[in-house]
Amino acid sequence: MIKRADHRSTPWLLQAVIRLFPCIAAAVVLVVAVRSSPVTGQIESRFPGVCAQRVSLAATGDPTPTPLPCPSCWFTHSARQDFDAVTPPALPPDWLATNAQGPPPLWVTSNSGMPVPPADTAPNALFVDDPSVISDKRIDGQLIGFFESCCARLTFRHNFNLEASDMDPNVGFDGGVLELSTDGGNTFQDIIAAGGSFVLGGYNRTIAADRGSPIAGRQAWSGNSGGYTTVVVNVPSFQTLGRLRWRMASDNGGGNEGWRVDSINITWCNGMGTPCPTPTSVPRFTPSPRVRPTPLPRPILH
Repeated sequence: MIKRADHRSTPWLLQAVIRLFPCIAAAVVLVVAVRSSPVTGQIESRFPGVCAQRVSLAATGDPTPTPLPCPSCWFTHSARQDFDAVTPPALPPDWLATNAQGPPPLWVTSNSGMPVPPADTAPNALFVDDPSVISDKRIDGQLIGFFESCCARLTFRHNFNLEASDMDPNVGFDGGVLELSTDGGNTFQDIIAAGGSFVLGGYNRTIAADRGSPIAGRQAWSGNSGGYTTVVVNVPSFQTLGRLRWRMASDNGGGNEGWRVDSINITWCNGMGTPCPTPTSVPRFTPSPRVRPTPLPRPILH
């Protein structure tokens, strides 16, 4: 025979249910919310002038934020020279051509002649001859400066046919080099020695040391480029005014057609954002511990 539980226990059961109901409801809502869709807190790191970024935080309250990609540069600047605004043989303002050794001509702008084609962007390009005597011919660009900037990159196109060895593809006799001054043009050194690096189109030969070249033993561009090719150079960082120099040197042997330079472009960066500082994060949502309700008394069976 089944006996019902004593009816006098009913008030106690009712009170227990009433007291535990809010906790049970809160636990159910919490579990459903966490399992159905993770909560993501958006926290911003604020470092004016460097990088402002967002950080994603999972609902687990992970104390280590995962930063989203930070821009490597806030503002990109560029300066371009294609020599098309002048009438050959004139040079653009603030460009300076000198012969440290050897006879004229100097560097000039040109719209015809060898090597062909005469220009990368018509009609003009820089040009210097390659004589059969010892010479040291230089063209210095306008003053440049990257104060409080970084990541300067030089791109230009050139077309050269300079005397080189027919026997050894690694040896040149006459050649061209790129140099940099970081003191306003007073002293120059090779772009590599100054801390730069070639990304594309670097030197292809070494100048012979026994023929009297002013750049004997140095790496240089020599031989025949077969038309215009691209050079990309990372310019080292400096906080003063400087100049770039294109320098052609020849020995006392034979000569060749010469060297043309065009489409010079320099880009640099202000407001660097790499590396970005790690932000201090505070999760906006911290899940409460799960509450397990006390089981209700079961009816007594007899």
